[in-house]
Amino acid sequence: MSTLTITIDERMRLVTAVLAASDWPDEEQKQQPHAVHSQAKQVRQFVQPFRSHPAVNGVNEALLNGVELEELFSAALRSTWPGFRPTSELPHLLKINEWVHSLANFASETSIMTLFWPQHTAVWQEAQAALEKIFAGDRLLTCLARLHDGDIETAVTLMPNLVYPALTPVVATTDDDLLLLLPPPKAVGESPPWPYDEGQGWVVATVCRQLIPYLLVTELAQMNRQEQHLALHTAAAYCLGQMLDEFEAQAYLLRTKKAHDMPELPALFAKLQTEIENRNGRPLASLFEK
Repeated sequence: MSTLTITIDERMRLVTAVLAASDWPDEEQKQQPHAVHSQAKQVRQFVQPFRSHPAVNGVNEALLNGVELEELFSAALRSTWPGFRPTSELPHLLKINEWVHSLANFASETSIMTLFWPQHTAVWQEAQAALEKIFAGDRLLTCLARLHDGDIETAVTLMPNLVYPALTPVVATTDDDLLLLLPPPKAVGESPPWPYDEGQGWVVATVCRQLIPYLLVTELAQMNRQEQHLALHTAAAYCLGQMLDEFEAQAYLLRTKKAHDMPELPALFAKLQTEIENRNGRPLASLFEK
């Protein structure tokens, strides 16, 4: 069975800094006004002189052309550090090789590795430690393995993302593993995001929903779109119950049932629990069997 590693990947962190210099923060605010982490503010200020750098221009052009952030982060993940030489096939995107090459130059020109990140080590270590505490051991992957009655073989890495994107998690992939960048929980109104350990329920549920489409592909392929959404939320509630407590699971079911008009969620949750307890095999896939 694979393990869940929690770390700071410098390739991913550099891409978040490129995003900070791009048009992304303004576009994100247009989607949903929100306060960002203090680290995002400081990174954005630090990289302002480099808004015309080829790496930043490449991001802006890619976003205008509908490229997903997952593809950009995946391209960086499939490259060496700090040279950004591709180690496997990059996503099939126009000018992707040139953009990846420009990342090394961005790191060099900004000197962010020597002038900025070392001054902010503590805040990143604190975020990493919070996630390590929440996901101590292999409990999450054990929970997910029970959903399809088999081991999880894909190597999984979780990274706190205190910069951008600030509202949405991003999954970067290679042929053999995946890395999930997780922003801190969004607070209410104009308040800055919560620390990870003050939003444990959100963290566990979000990570679960993000990982399942990559780790339980066969199960979801048997479902239509609505069933997939129901399955993801049911699975998230199950993981909450196993990793935190039953109260968190039931609270999540109640909130999600109301917010997404899913009255069938409690019954599906009960069915999933029964299927797992009875060890009937591939319990998540069995939720919608006639």
